[in-house]
Amino acid sequence: MTEKKQSSFEKVGYTKQLPTNADIRDYESILVKNNDGKLTTLYRKIVEKRKFDDTTNFNESWDVFNSLL
Repeated sequence: MTEKKQSSFEKVGYTKQLPTNADIRDYESILVKNNDGKLTTLYRKIVEKRKFDDTTNFNESWDVFNSLL
């Protein structure tokens, strides 16, 4: 009895098929070569990642500045 394992790409959100009525521009795609040489296209929804750094947290920076005076 062989058990099909979930690939590492599927664990991070890639799927083999797009959902119905999905816009292709909202998805990123990669080509993966299987062990038998076949190419498979995998898709993942593009997510806007919010970059956060210490310069955006002005209140904390202001408190640190005032504490050093």
